Amino acid sequence: MGLSPRPWDAVIVGAGPAGCHAAWTLGKLGYRVLLLDRAHFPRWKPCAGGITVKAAPYIPMELQELFELTIDRALLAYGPERRTLIRTRRPVAWTVHRESFDAAHLELVGGIESVSIQQGCGVVGIEEDADHVRVLTESGPVTARAVIGADGVESVVTRCLPGWEDREFVTAFEGEAWLDTAEEELPVLFDLRSFPGGYGWAFPKRGRCSIGGYVDRQQEQRPRDAYASFVGSWPELASCETYRQRGFRLPVGGTRRQLARGRVILAGDAADAVDPITGEGIAYAFMTGHLAAQTVHRFLARGEGMEGYTWRLWRRFHGPFRVARKLAELLYNHPRTGFSIIFRNRILCSLFVRVVRGELGYVGMLARAALSGPLLPFYHRRGARIVVDLS
Repeated sequence: MGLSPRPWDAVIVGAGPAGCHAAWTLGKLGYRVLLLDRAHFPRWKPCAGGITVKAAPYIPMELQELFELTIDRALLAYGPERRTLIRTRRPVAWTVHRESFDAAHLELVGGIESVSIQQGCGVVGIEEDADHVRVLTESGPVTARAVIGADGVESVVTRCLPGWEDREFVTAFEGEAWLDTAEEELPVLFDLRSFPGGYGWAFPKRGRCSIGGYVDRQQEQRPRDAYASFVGSWPELASCETYRQRGFRLPVGGTRRQLARGRVILAGDAADAVDPITGEGIAYAFMTGHLAAQTVHRFLARGEGMEGYTWRLWRRFHGPFRVARKLAELLYNHPRTGFSIIFRNRILCSLFVRVVRGELGYVGMLARAALSGPLLPFYHRRGARIVVDLS
């Protein structure tokens, strides 16, 4: 379907998890929605492909069928020699292949009658007045009563709102590799030594493995060289044959800037919804896409202003992420000490897993760690390779 000259109820820029979920939510409510993306799907999205369980309530069953492997084990390490294997009785996350997952998500949204999708249509600007928003695209302008910017880290829509110049970013580098089926039972791996100023990861899937590094600060070693060193140092990754790789940026969560104003609102990476410690973004993309769509619904149906969305995201995500920024600085500036203090202690491992699962926030984790202070030394483990079993 081409771009209709009639005003849309909502134009959503970006068809990743945040944009698709926002389109799904508004489409199910009967709104006329135009979903735009500059890419043609399926497309490669550099991403570890881990979806934590806190996203499950927002993901349709049709997409949950694309979950590849269940994560109930994680190998936390400071190099191959010092390891902590954390095992849980309940799933913590699932892995997906973003290329097929995002394409299936877009196809599912396209099945909603009131939603129109335009691929290969980049947005170059936004013009807003009192009655509508004019979205300037490579295929011509369209108008809407509201616009959701879910166009990722390099968002065009975010530039409509004040404070976008102050966004902070980290760098990441990822390769996709073929994985021997015999190695699919590998646990998810996080190595605090491999990428100075961050960590290296490996997320196994069916026949493939996403391998990469997340860097919180500038490192002396080039990311491509750090990647090769990481893969080469781990025997478990010896069978992985990298077939494509790329560097990219991630926004740092904990932003204080405005995320909604007038008829424009942001979601996903465009709203800096990324955990500063783990780099996790998919779950937050679904959640902010849902919150943005609900905010637009109240605006269109009842005339409620959208400015309160910024406070809601601050209270739920960015406030805790501000605390996480400080923790990330400590952990990645002193990785060996951080590994020994946190990932050699059963109590702290348990608290961290609860944060990843969404059962606890970073402030709550620190509060419980403080209350457990006298007990912490008794739960510290020694040895080069240890196992921590959690309920």
